[in-house]
Amino acid sequence: MAPAVSAAPAAPVSAGPALPPAPAAPSPAATTAKAAASAACGQWLRLQQAGEGRLYGLDGAQTTLRILVYRGGRLASLGHNHVIAAEQHAVGQIYLPKDGLANAGAELGFRLDQLVLDAPAWRTAMGGDFAKILSEADIAGTRANMLKALDAAQFPVVTAVTRTVEGGWPRPVLKLDITLHGQTRTLDLPVESSRPEGDQPLRARGRLVLRQTDFGIQPFTVLGGLLAIQDPLVVELDLTARPAASCQPMPSA
Repeated sequence: MAPAVSAAPAAPVSAGPALPPAPAAPSPAATTAKAAASAACGQWLRLQQAGEGRLYGLDGAQTTLRILVYRGGRLASLGHNHVIAAEQHAVGQIYLPKDGLANAGAELGFRLDQLVLDAPAWRTAMGGDFAKILSEADIAGTRANMLKALDAAQFPVVTAVTRTVEGGWPRPVLKLDITLHGQTRTLDLPVESSRPEGDQPLRARGRLVLRQTDFGIQPFTVLGGLLAIQDPLVVELDLTARPAASCQPMPSA
């Protein structure tokens, strides 16, 4: 995800009208991941109805999903780190079988145009290099550059769907197919969690690092790379999911 470092944009050079690029077709991997995300919960719901396990729906109001973006380049001191959040708009579900984790699964998704950037409370809580409060103009500029770099009009949705769940309580590892910018890559998400009892909510915390270039995204730069966004992004998840009797609709393009 490549939001801009807060810096004044260079004036455009007039070169005459340019033809719009032809839209790229989604990769086969992205199409497969989207199909899996829409079909998985139906199967989990049937397993729950058969008494084979329990379905949990994501509680967006009690879930934190943050993406940390770091400034880079020789003039990094002129830019800003960024905190991006999707929690209020993220949807998803988790399925736990009665025994073990071999058939467990999860899916989560959100729209890029619903992301919230650099709320003062988040930056203050982070402290350190995130502590500076940004102006509304800086945030608006960063948001516009982020959506442009991510081709959000063409690829508006991010999804994560489990391929497998490995390990065991209280430190399982989710192997996730993450689809971003029309491309799907598999990443590991180690989490801290305990199996809930009865109707208690499921809580889990985890962190992963993804690289923008792995998804065909060119990290934002200005001034010939003197001011830039670093390639790695840190994704931090602290989720709450509650027993559910139906599937939350996953976001669509």
